[in-house]
Amino acid sequence: MTSEIDSVAAALATARGVVAPYDLPQGMGGAPFADAYALQDAYVAAIGAPVAGYKLAVNGKPQQAHFGVTEPAWARVLAPEVHPGGVVLPKAAYGELCIEAEITAILGQGVADLSGPVSAADARGLIERFCASIELIDQRGISIAGVELGQAIALNVFNAGCVLGEGGIAPEALELDKLHVTLKLDGELAGEATGAAPQDPFEAVAWLLTTLIARGTEVAPGMLVMCGTHLPLRVLDPEVDRVEVTMGPLGSVAFSRSA
Repeated sequence: MTSEIDSVAAALATARGVVAPYDLPQGMGGAPFADAYALQDAYVAAIGAPVAGYKLAVNGKPQQAHFGVTEPAWARVLAPEVHPGGVVLPKAAYGELCIEAEITAILGQGVADLSGPVSAADARGLIERFCASIELIDQRGISIAGVELGQAIALNVFNAGCVLGEGGIAPEALELDKLHVTLKLDGELAGEATGAAPQDPFEAVAWLLTTLIARGTEVAPGMLVMCGTHLPLRVLDPEVDRVEVTMGPLGSVAFSRSA
């Protein structure tokens, strides 16, 4: 089984590198998705880039109902694909770039000593700050609505990195119900919402840390955790050149695209 997983992972990593369509892996099964996460492990290893942190997926009740699950999914965010605000990204680097507006937690020194389950109260002391971010997703034409969750997990939930805002706020300053989020495309308002987090970020971080520790997956200070989108996933039209997300006191984050 290991050799088969490694072979599939290598093919997926090659497709990712040359911006080719993905062949969806088969037989990933349902919860707790052990085979899917095993393939994700091998896929990320085949890509060969260090991990900068993690993303939560399917952590809103409607998404969980769609997939018939009661817990979120998670994926890695690779270090070379974490970009500062203002970055210019080449359009040719992505097959079909999609974006999500997310709160990102930056983990503090306390995570170095974790050894067991983490509560939402614990998570408050483990987060250094929250900042605004834009998740980059490249589904290569695959519809999330039509894919099996195990297949998405195996493919690292199609994560293609993120654009990370500067600064941010302390955990205790977050007023989630009042947080107003806007998305502008080429300067025009394309979406907005208030109090639309799919899950309390402290609960999201607590669940993720508990899950990663239980399976022996690395958690380190300075890693990021993307806590879920506040606006529906948006497929960028090819002609869109600038994307900007504003998240109230967390600030704004933007990127541009070049031909």
